[in-house]
Amino acid sequence: MRLNMDDDALAAAVDLIGRTGAQGFEIGYLHDDVPIEAAGWYAHAQYRGARITEENHRGPIEAAEALARQLLTGAMCNHCKKLVALSDDGAVAFNGTLLDGTRWTAEQARAAGQCRWRRVGPRWVRGCERTAPPRPKSNPRRVKRRKRG
Repeated sequence: MRLNMDDDALAAAVDLIGRTGAQGFEIGYLHDDVPIEAAGWYAHAQYRGARITEENHRGPIEAAEALARQLLTGAMCNHCKKLVALSDDGAVAFNGTLLDGTRWTAEQARAAGQCRWRRVGPRWVRGCERTAPPRPKSNPRRVKRRKRG
């Protein structure tokens, strides 16, 4: 059995985990001598005094993607300070502590509004990250004629 290697999903997860300030990141499996999808894949990110883990996945990509989603769920966008939403159905708000140690209640998260994040190719993109609007097509300059008179 071969693994389904979605290079973009793995690159996006690794990039996001790095952007969250993780000091370490590891992907591995728990069980030897079993089919790959039964190996119990895990991914964890190490922070100052804390380790966040996703485990028992069918492959390394699934484990890394699950860890990225876990880090975003209930998080505050560092740019717009809104609650991160991973679907159009809305975000998940709960009482907790952000990775930087800030206490954030469900009420504060709900009041902050939502920032819709999505994975675009090899990167997680925040909803408040706007691209520049397209430039209008330039019209040829009109030659101004002087009035004679």
